[in-house]
Amino acid sequence: MSVSHVIKNRFGSKKGMLRYFAYEVLRLLGFYRALAQIDFAQVKRLVFVCHGNICRSPLGEAVARKQGFTAISFGLDTRGNDPADPRAIAWAQANGYNLQEHITQRVDQYQPQEGDLLIGMEPKHIHGLRARFAQAPVQITLIGLWLESPLAYLHDPYNANGEYFEFCEAIVQKATLRFANKLL
Repeated sequence: MSVSHVIKNRFGSKKGMLRYFAYEVLRLLGFYRALAQIDFAQVKRLVFVCHGNICRSPLGEAVARKQGFTAISFGLDTRGNDPADPRAIAWAQANGYNLQEHITQRVDQYQPQEGDLLIGMEPKHIHGLRARFAQAPVQITLIGLWLESPLAYLHDPYNANGEYFEFCEAIVQKATLRFANKLL
């Protein structure tokens, strides 16, 4: 197997690999430590956020809902009213979740509520959320910080190959389940 193939399977792309390592250095230096300081007693709703609201965030929402939590999702750069990615629908169905009815939501359709916990998939999302919702009564975190082996960056699988797509969706599921256990 070529190095290029390994990179695509594990990081989604060369750009994904470079971002992964750059953000991991920042995580190891403590740049994202505050994002793991969540007041779980205040959390009433989980709000999953990604770029297009078709792959990562709808799966997080579906996993959280299946665990009995109130959850929604939206995309920071989506036109809205689109279904989930067909690969996300298939992965979800194969793993006991339902994305058949998912319709993408735009960031401007989101109404912050006290007790919301916004869960971004990558640091770029966190910057956008902080800028847009600085005055809202919400908390913000990165999904990868809740894994057994934390990570700061989860590359968007939309343009990635099937192996990375499945890897990414599995990471969202694992992180959401671990995060849900903190709320119980």
